[in-house]
Amino acid sequence: MELLAHREPVDEVLERCALEPWQRSALETVADVKRFGRELGLAGSANYETVATGWARPIWNVSGCDPVAFQPRTWWFPIVGTVPYLGFFTDEDADAVVGELADEGLDVYKRPVGAYSTLGWFEDPILLHMLGWSTYDLANVILHELTHATVWIPGSVAFNESFASFVGDEAAFRYLQARYGVDSEVHRQAVWVAEDRERWRETLLEVYQELDTLYTSDAPRREKLERKAAIFASLPARVDAKGFHHPELYHRVIEARAPWGNAHLMQFRTYNANRAWFEAILEREGGDLVAFMEAIQRIVEEGGGDPYEALERAASGRAQ
Repeated sequence: MELLAHREPVDEVLERCALEPWQRSALETVADVKRFGRELGLAGSANYETVATGWARPIWNVSGCDPVAFQPRTWWFPIVGTVPYLGFFTDEDADAVVGELADEGLDVYKRPVGAYSTLGWFEDPILLHMLGWSTYDLANVILHELTHATVWIPGSVAFNESFASFVGDEAAFRYLQARYGVDSEVHRQAVWVAEDRERWRETLLEVYQELDTLYTSDAPRREKLERKAAIFASLPARVDAKGFHHPELYHRVIEARAPWGNAHLMQFRTYNANRAWFEAILEREGGDLVAFMEAIQRIVEEGGGDPYEALERAASGRAQ
């Protein structure tokens, strides 16, 4: 409520505040991305039509996981259902839960949140730091959050985050192509960013699979912990071997997120799981994002049970 109380309409901010040119441009981009989202069929909500001008502190996401198994700590809330993380608006609150999870012997990951969504229950504001993002990242996050407001599968935050991440990536590129053209510098830079992010996803997926094999083996716990540490320590070398356009950025990411643990990879899986299945459904729908989103909702509702199992059956062509 404190964050929402700092909201001011974008028009008033543009008229009253002494903004830098790049900040004004970013606010105009947000409005344009929202228009584009409506053209794609995303919800035409009142989100991101205000700016939290008095809000300068970070928002935090905290997660925990068993140190020798990919079993995340989860929490349950009405409406949203089971979630594998908690959000906090102060360092003190976040650090208190970090300490509690660590005392339980869990791997813990605390990370800053780029944007905040109430899933359409309130009119979510633009945060000031978002104005410094690239056009691609700004479009991606806005379209990601609008996807949440358009389709939300109750009880499966992991599925919703992976789905919205996929739509955000796809829709952001369509926005750049429509507004700037495929031969533009902004589109070319976004392609390089996306290619590096795909290499990063491949890298973390390889680490996840190696660790999952290790954790499900009969190796003693001490050996699992030692091999786990060695696998995480290999991250810089794995980045160097992947041919990143900008490997130095990912070396900084590795250093900034240290010490690495299973909670990091569970967060990665939450936002990046089973993209190939989403791609298969989008291709089946002829690249039509509206038809794709309708198909995903129908597949999950008719499939019953685990939404990923329903998605896998649909993507592989097996009967429901």
